[in-house]
Amino acid sequence: MSDPQPLHMRPRARERERDKTERTTGEEEEEEEEEEEAPERERKSRDRDTAPHSGAALYRRQSTGRELHLKYDNKYKMHDVDKIRADMAPVNDVTVWAESLDQLLECKTGQLVFENFLRTEYSEENLLFWRACERYKKMTSEAETTEAAKRIYTEFVQVDALRQINIDCATREEISENLSLPGPACFDRAQRLIYRLMENDCYPRFLKSEIYQALLEQQ
Repeated sequence: MSDPQPLHMRPRARERERDKTERTTGEEEEEEEEEEEAPERERKSRDRDTAPHSGAALYRRQSTGRELHLKYDNKYKMHDVDKIRADMAPVNDVTVWAESLDQLLECKTGQLVFENFLRTEYSEENLLFWRACERYKKMTSEAETTEAAKRIYTEFVQVDALRQINIDCATREEISENLSLPGPACFDRAQRLIYRLMENDCYPRFLKSEIYQALLEQQ
């Protein structure tokens, strides 16, 4: 039978036992917290990967009832085309896109592919504004025109707009002054500026992009 522990050693033993128990309890609590937080982390990760501007997002846009699937990597650059239906983007149309920005924008599929490319550069507001202007010019109702003009101004033109376009102050001020009685040409000047911006800046990069080159290779 072993000798009983000296009295002066017993408090230290009790302290070591208490510390061990506290550590074990703390570790168990941490494990429980991690288990509780795991679903939340998974949800946030899933939300981040599917966010509109996430590089891992799989953008899907409708065209004549069919889907165009574009896959992006974490560096916000498209690295692969999952699926492009031949009847959605005919080879002739794809080839014509390289002739001019006009030819690209005249094709609905071309617009969708170009929009996805612009999203990787955080500049899709340019195409969205141009498209909104095209719809605006076709409106005939005065009430509809006035409402649409205010909506376009709020979304694209005013300072700190959600999708503020890059135009000069004079053009911005001119649009602001015309909002009370907006005419068909209310946004013409701004639309020309944005068109030239896309034509000289975004469009040349699009033609060299992997998504467009992948489409060309399918011919």
